Amino acid sequence: MRVAIILLTCLILFSCGNSKKKVYRYYEGPIQGTYFHITYEWHEDLSQQIDSLLQKFNKSLSNYDTTSVISQINYNKSNVADELFIKMFQTSLEVYQKSDGAFDITVAPIVNLWGFGWLKNNENFIPDSIIIKDYLKYVGMDKVQLEDGKIIKSFPESMLVSNAIAQGLSVDYVSDYLFSLGLKNFLVEIGGELYCLGVNSQGNSWRIGIDKPIENSDYNSRENQIIINVSGKAIATSGNYRKYVENNNQKFGHSVDPRTGYPAENSLLSASVISESCMYCDAWATAFMVCGLEKSVEIAENDPNIEAYFIYEDKNGKTQSRMTSGFKKYVCDSY
Repeated sequence: MRVAIILLTCLILFSCGNSKKKVYRYYEGPIQGTYFHITYEWHEDLSQQIDSLLQKFNKSLSNYDTTSVISQINYNKSNVADELFIKMFQTSLEVYQKSDGAFDITVAPIVNLWGFGWLKNNENFIPDSIIIKDYLKYVGMDKVQLEDGKIIKSFPESMLVSNAIAQGLSVDYVSDYLFSLGLKNFLVEIGGELYCLGVNSQGNSWRIGIDKPIENSDYNSRENQIIINVSGKAIATSGNYRKYVENNNQKFGHSVDPRTGYPAENSLLSASVISESCMYCDAWATAFMVCGLEKSVEIAENDPNIEAYFIYEDKNGKTQSRMTSGFKKYVCDSY
């Protein structure tokens, strides 16, 4: 699931009482198997600095880079964690505990088995119960410990997958840099996860579209389910209708339940989460797709750090939506 970005027109604005002219700038490019789009108001081009940050991030948490910190840990070539890895691991552990194991970055062996990870199996391969049971013994954050900046595994076969949380963290990473420079108005979006601050080039709060769950839709064929106004917040969305494997007319979504080894089966089509941290949003959006509607609403309503919006299919096969009480204030009355 991806969130659409509304009003990224790069219009030039000038700040008052400042000798340096500030303009709204736009920068985009490929990253982590997806794309980033960044709009910001500043007096100089920051594209080189942004590239450097993203490259450094990949060297820490990209499962697709065999020389990254996470890859070295996965393949037991090193157990030394860097600052980004530690931040990712600690938040993952927090969400793992609060979600009763619905979110678990050690699910990597199972995710790869189903063909949803960085190691690809045969197209539409469906593993049998014996293989899944065998792989499950390596899954569980109780089998991987962080001690004095090093990862200690109970089993060398245990591996970590970052794609359910790393994009959110990369948004935070770039946003923190922009904030440290003193930027007041910017939007950072990576793979659909985003953080925005201040206002857009028209002087309005950033308008963010949450996609309708349309199967096989892409960047050019998306439609908005709702549009929200946000500033000083992050939002991430997870969904099951774009990425799946199919066998004998049966579809298996990519939201694998780490506790069973099988793709989660529930009525949720997508979950969108708003919070201060995009990493936190990213992790919880993934967890909610495993938890299902009722459990997710219960968790979100009781966590003061998040608000959530859910799209689901009712018992009659019709698409419905539900939001937490605090989410309502972000929804635009019309669009």
